[in-house]
Amino acid sequence: MITFIYDSIAWEEKEIIKKLQAEGIKLNLVNAKDNALKLTEKLNFNGPAFIRCMSARRSLYYSYILESHGIITINSYNTFNIAGNKIFTTSYLYKNGIRTPDTVVSFSHDNALASATEMGYPLVFKPASGSWGRMISLLENENIAETVFSMNDMVSENSYYLQRYVKRPPRDIRAIVVGNRISATIYRYSGDGWKTNLALGGKVEKAELSEDEMEILIKTSELFDPGIIGIDAMETDEGLVVHEVNSRVEFKGASKVYGNKIINDIVEFLKELD
Repeated sequence: MITFIYDSIAWEEKEIIKKLQAEGIKLNLVNAKDNALKLTEKLNFNGPAFIRCMSARRSLYYSYILESHGIITINSYNTFNIAGNKIFTTSYLYKNGIRTPDTVVSFSHDNALASATEMGYPLVFKPASGSWGRMISLLENENIAETVFSMNDMVSENSYYLQRYVKRPPRDIRAIVVGNRISATIYRYSGDGWKTNLALGGKVEKAELSEDEMEILIKTSELFDPGIIGIDAMETDEGLVVHEVNSRVEFKGASKVYGNKIINDIVEFLKELD
């Protein structure tokens, strides 16, 4: 039996559940929003727990609590913890020799402005956590930086993640990782703006990558516990740079060009754990 933990059912969750049921796998469906966890009593969960919460914090809490009770979680607490925070992700990639864009994190408004001036514009501002390109901003000058940092002051814990703007083609690369294997690679093209997020109108096509590019993606995937993640990378004159890792990767767009392959790979991986 597999325990499937969710807080909202999107296309990916529907398709995975449908395929697991078609394969005759017993499922224990748990809505994380409606389920209290008794921390000081034995938890009654059967089999591994596949966590697909939209809320990064729920995923983090569930994975840690369940692992503390000896239950295997997909993804693991370490993966949710690192990939769910861009500051941690960048530090972890750098520590392990994966090329990533030059990045600075500041912890006050004034210091962030000084750091931006020192790095030089344009820069990309990102919140430490979040998805779908929300609040990611292109800082072309100090006036824009001042405006964005003022907005950030009102909604965050006062961390300012600044990444050097990478000159790249109007696309980036997303790899869908299942286990520690690359299941699919796609190019994500910008829509009307500079962001490549499909939620913002980007488009996809299959990515035909070189051996060197695949090697970087594979090496990155192997830094994380076996699970289901997304790796986002950009093409530069010096080769690929990895800029994000997604611990709740969406693949509806990738499935438009890969068909059922990603779903099938995920289900086969989960069956091996059951």
